[in-house]
Amino acid sequence: MFPISGNQLTQLIPQKPPFVFIDSLNEVTKNKCITTFTFKADNVLCENGKLMLAGLLENMAQSAGCKMGYEDFTENKKSRRGFIGEVKNFSVSRLPNVGEQLTTEITIEGKVFGSVTLIAGKVFVGSEKISSCNMKVFFEPEEEIKH
Repeated sequence: MFPISGNQLTQLIPQKPPFVFIDSLNEVTKNKCITTFTFKADNVLCENGKLMLAGLLENMAQSAGCKMGYEDFTENKKSRRGFIGEVKNFSVSRLPNVGEQLTTEITIEGKVFGSVTLIAGKVFVGSEKISSCNMKVFFEPEEEIKH
């Protein structure tokens, strides 16, 4: 089943090209997911051959959203939109260059009020951690798909 990419992947998230910042969902467990993204020169958040800071945050948020979308799909629920509510402890050692593949690891640290998910995100290029943060992501309420 994994990796999930292409049209299957974009069905799990509300974003559509050109604003998609993940290429594949490689692993999902109860509290974690791993995605990859190869950064290209025509990306909307490319500046001088580098992915902008906003692109790193969006990559982490979309990775968390992809995990939620995958879980909704496997539970026969309608995919939900998510919104970044807060970012803390954002660190960046360097911006990724065009052509580099990012591997993003999202860990779910908790859920509050049923709609707020607390995550820790880490972005790697190879074994080098280039960015991390803690984020609160607000997800729409769950809905079952009616057939």
